[in-house]
Amino acid sequence: MVRKSNVLALSVLSGVVWGWISMAVNRGTGVFRFEASFAHDLASFSFGGMVFGAVCGGLLSVAWDYIPFKGALAKAVFTSTSLWIVLRLGGAALSTMDPLRYHVITTQTLQGLFLAVVLGTVMGLMWKRD
Repeated sequence: MVRKSNVLALSVLSGVVWGWISMAVNRGTGVFRFEASFAHDLASFSFGGMVFGAVCGGLLSVAWDYIPFKGALAKAVFTSTSLWIVLRLGGAALSTMDPLRYHVITTQTLQGLFLAVVLGTVMGLMWKRD
């Protein structure tokens, strides 16, 4: 496990890197339409990545002993993917309440799942090196 003093810093850094990767992946796939300038999107993806990374890192540090895998990489991928699934289930619940406003788009769902695995990989590699 990573030293407790480094958990937040490594989690936030992992999230920022993940945000940049997400932006690059989306630019390549075109699944989501960008709505602002490059600088604005870079700031938004960096901040969103910081939040998602901090939440995943917090969950990972709390659940470390209970996750049924041994290595930091596997635990981080499990945690980020599990959090993504919970968020996706929340989106599905919103979809049933207001299907005109919230609707499932399969390509976005698949890209989101892939990017959750990417966040876990980035975080696991960074935690592993500490």
